[in-house]
Order: sequence, then C-alpha cells, then structure tokens
Amino acid sequence: MKQVVVFGAGKIGQVVSRHMLKEGVREIAAFTCEAEFLPESRTFGGREVVAFEHIENAYPPNRFEMIVAVGYQELNASRERICEQARAKGYRLASFVSGRAAYGDWLEIGDNCIILDDAVIEPYAVIGNNVVMWSGVLVGHHAVIEDNCWISGHAVFGGSSKLGSGSFVGLGAIIGHEVEIGAKSFIGAGVVLTRCAESKSVFVAADTQKYRLDSAHFMQISKFR
Repeated sequence: MKQVVVFGAGKIGQVVSRHMLKEGVREIAAFTCEAEFLPESRTFGGREVVAFEHIENAYPPNRFEMIVAVGYQELNASRERICEQARAKGYRLASFVSGRAAYGDWLEIGDNCIILDDAVIEPYAVIGNNVVMWSGVLVGHHAVIEDNCWISGHAVFGGSSKLGSGSFVGLGAIIGHEVEIGAKSFIGAGVVLTRCAESKSVFVAADTQKYRLDSAHFMQISKFR
C-alpha cells in the first residue's frame, strides 16, 4: 500500500492526520498545500510541507497517493476543486475510514472520503466521492450521500434519505426517513427535516434563548446548588 500525502496544513489536516496515525494503517509521507499558505517552517506535524503546485516532483503519483483534508469552504467547492486538481496530476485519492466506525462488508464509498470515529453506516447506504463525515454520524439503510458533502458530528440520516451533492449538514441535524435534500443545500446545527427540499435550500434552527438571570442568581434559586 502506497504512502499518503495529506493536502491540508490547517486544523482539518491536523485532525485527520492524527486519526490516520492513531490507526496506523497508512503512513503519511508529507503534507502539501497551495504555495501562498505554506508555513514558514515548511513543516507540519513533524513532516515536510511541499507546495501543491510542485508536489508531483517531490512525491510522484506513481509512488504516492493523496488525501485532501480541508474544510467546507464555498459549500465544499474548494475541496472539490483541489480533488480535481490532484486527480489531474495523476494522484489516486485515498479514503480514510476509522476502525472505530460501525459498518460491514456492505460499505460503499467513493474516493477522498473521511469517516471518523463512531460513525454508523447501515447496509445498502451509498456514499459518493469526497464526503467528510465527522464523529458519531448515522447514515441509515439505503440512504444516499452524493459527492462533495460535509456532514458534521452526530447528524442523523433516516433510511432511504438522500443528500444532494455539495451540501453541508451541521452538528446534530436530523434528516428524516425518505427525505431528499437537493444539491448545494445548507442544513444548520440542530435542524430537523421531515420534508423534501429543493437544491440550494437553507435551514437554520433558532438559538435557545438566554435566560433572564445570570449564573450566580440562577444557582441561588435552582436545585443544582
């Protein structure tokens, strides 16, 4: 199995690389990012960082694979663009699935997928290319997650639901059984959806209101003393 070059010298790259090192199933050869974002030290996580514009010279695609570990900027379009550029350079895009995720031999995912601890993927679910799935996500049976999506921690997808390409789902959101969400949609934290929605939909749940008392006065009248 080839060593991996991680695209991403920021927080997401830090988190994903630590998970990969913890699992010990893939060796990280180096990091890469666009030249304008190179750290002054030219190192990251104890490894060399090479400008993406020239990465194929130092770590050629016939010897190394790549995983793109960046965020959901521009509704995932930035990560999608980098994946396309890496493929054009000849790199095979690797996926990382945590050994602590729950799945079976039915797992069906594309390239450049990142699935972290305690995610649950039920039988007959299909996950496309370039999907990031943070810890604790549940993808129900026969659900479809299309390409280039980001799913934050503890989001839930009911059976036979569908998330359109390029969408973002926030912390703890719930997509109901057989609910289909169109492409490029934004589903905020804590949202509950039981009806289908067209592409480019935005759902944002209201914040919990702040209580009228400050914490000191609240503790005086509460049972938490």
